[in-house]
Amino acid sequence: MAEPADNRTKQVKALHICPRCDSGLVQPTGWEQASDRAHWRVWRRCPECEWLCQSVHNEDEIDAFDDQLDLGAHELADELRALEHANMTALADSFAAALAADLISADDFA
Repeated sequence: MAEPADNRTKQVKALHICPRCDSGLVQPTGWEQASDRAHWRVWRRCPECEWLCQSVHNEDEIDAFDDQLDLGAHELADELRALEHANMTALADSFAAALAADLISADDFA
């Protein structure tokens, strides 16, 4: 016989996953060490659905959350470098084309 839904153990999602919309972009907005020093109180926010939460977690959960945040930071930095490279390449190509078409002269730099 199945247990009533209220008594079932909920599977807790990783802290970077939004329980409302399943976004993997949940971010901490604040944190403090709990009174027992083995747990942290974390305030989290989902930027996609504006879900907010305050909860206490053990160090293993916090370490896993921190690892996900580090991965996200590295992905953002990699994307920024790629965008900067693409923008600089486009600017250099435009400048080279303008030079080749004799559209730029010394007067343009005075």
